[in-house]
Amino acid sequence: MNVAIEKLVAVAREKFAADFAVDPSLFDSSLWDISHLKDRAFNRTNRNLYFTRYGTNDQPLPKDFSGVAKSWLILDRRSPRNMCVRLDCLRVLWEAILVRRHGDPATFRWPALSEEDLNQAELLMRTHWSDSTTYKRVMSLLVFTRFLASRNLCRPLYYTPQTQRVEDFHRHTIAGQQARRDRLPTEAVLKGLADIYRKHAIEPRDMLRAAALAVLVVTGFRIGELLTLPLDCEVRETRGGQTRYGIRYYREKSRGGARLLATRWLTPIGAELAQEAINKIRKITHAARQRAKVLEDSPHRVPLPGIHWGARMTRREVASVLGCNHLSVFTIPRNKLIQHRDSSGIYYRAFEVEAYLRNQRVKQLWMIDRRDGTQQKLSQSLFVAFRNFFHVTRAVCPLLVEPVLLSQIADFVACRGDMKSAFERFDIREPSGTVCRMTTHQLRHWLNHIADKGGLPVELQTRWLGRENARDTEAYRHATVSERLEWVKAGMRDGTLGGVKTNVYFELPLAQREPFLDGEIQAVHFTAFGICLHDFAVTPCPFHLNCVRGCPDYLRTRGNQKERQHLIQIRTATEQALVAARLQAASGAGIAEPWVRHCEETLEGIAKALAVDNDDQCCGKSAALPEGRRCRA
Repeated sequence: MNVAIEKLVAVAREKFAADFAVDPSLFDSSLWDISHLKDRAFNRTNRNLYFTRYGTNDQPLPKDFSGVAKSWLILDRRSPRNMCVRLDCLRVLWEAILVRRHGDPATFRWPALSEEDLNQAELLMRTHWSDSTTYKRVMSLLVFTRFLASRNLCRPLYYTPQTQRVEDFHRHTIAGQQARRDRLPTEAVLKGLADIYRKHAIEPRDMLRAAALAVLVVTGFRIGELLTLPLDCEVRETRGGQTRYGIRYYREKSRGGARLLATRWLTPIGAELAQEAINKIRKITHAARQRAKVLEDSPHRVPLPGIHWGARMTRREVASVLGCNHLSVFTIPRNKLIQHRDSSGIYYRAFEVEAYLRNQRVKQLWMIDRRDGTQQKLSQSLFVAFRNFFHVTRAVCPLLVEPVLLSQIADFVACRGDMKSAFERFDIREPSGTVCRMTTHQLRHWLNHIADKGGLPVELQTRWLGRENARDTEAYRHATVSERLEWVKAGMRDGTLGGVKTNVYFELPLAQREPFLDGEIQAVHFTAFGICLHDFAVTPCPFHLNCVRGCPDYLRTRGNQKERQHLIQIRTATEQALVAARLQAASGAGIAEPWVRHCEETLEGIAKALAVDNDDQCCGKSAALPEGRRCRA
């Protein structure tokens, strides 16, 4: 390795030892266990990082490549899940590097990394992943190359992904909106949930999950936010003689990964249902919380209530503390629970039973790591349960406590494999006769949909549902065609949308503006770089989908950075095409002149579209405002 790489790896090795609290030599291992980096304990997914070739666990990556990859993951560390995803990007990159170098790893050097390597990696990604996933993974690779370039390990790479980001415009198309509306919970599903909560949920495990879903219905929490609720999550405040009720929770997605408590305030009707459901959850999980406190006070033991650690125990006594049938004790492997025999028969040692339980216990006795040196313990959490509490055939162990897992709630309403959902168990069906189906996240979409249809402003929807960017709320707005038309009209009225028709709108007398909108705005199409108002049912596109080349039906959304990035990419490509066209024109090629004019008109249109972000040039509204005021568009 060269000096720059050696310095980078040395810094990463030091941070690895500090963050992982292990021997620095383990940095060179091809397998990292990152389970201790999790900050939420409700999901038991695999947290191993394999620094091996893509699709294998036993073919380590070359030392020079893996050392730099590990340094990036450590020095630019994100969540454990993102670490796994980013590593997969690098593993595919290595496969692309081998393809480009005919399978000879010895010929690769970091300074030789090129745009063609990224292009080959993107092609390989498309064979493994969808277009949407590929786009996100390629963007991660671009972050990685900037990390390398900033440390002089390779030259700056200027690569434009060839895979389009599907979500940018698919969520706004008519088909995309219809597909999203179809995923909202149906009336039969919502009534079925109410019946499950009120009538069908009789067993404690069903009652707990039904109450959890009731909280989701009125709060719109993400499932991770629900399962990490603290025990004292309820908040009551009185202002101006009015009492309001809210629930404190840890936001799952927050800038910088801060684990700070936020409050979700509820309507009076929602508050009534939430209070009832939370009280029910508290009662069901009370005994488990009490036991969790005992385990937390003795973190290296699993104390047996009423039994001395050195006492002898019969098979029936062991079965009693384990919560199982006395015959089931024989099924425990001898190497895990030692049996002793004397003249009186088979017996066990209490401390060996404790050791068996300690090996079965979850490693973390906390629900959430706040990343400030403190943790929310299981005894301080709302959703905890005894081991096997949700299992139908296994005996519940009253000595071990675990967090309620995401899968235990999700599987209750969604079929997985041979398991039956609650809808199937209780025979709750759609009018067509099919068994109802749903996911827990659909309730968040449904509540956002209800708020949007009720007229709650987007900014308030965003803040109430715990998002940081109002544009993220657009994914939850399941609009019909007429609603999409109203959005565009409202955007033109307040100057949020800029374009030729917006300019015409503000130049008209006040009495003629609304008739103009009603007559001109008949169709809306969302594209990667703006909004198109052309009605394709009447005539084909006269600009051949090159909207920025002076199309009067093209509108640009002020402040939309995704649209701006696409326009800048088009501008860069057009500038290169213009240079080539001018060279051809100078050489006497007659066909080049129309291409020169085409590129110049395109660049002129892009400049006007980008100018929408500027207060004074965005639209004709400025001319209609009183002196001293600036256009908000």
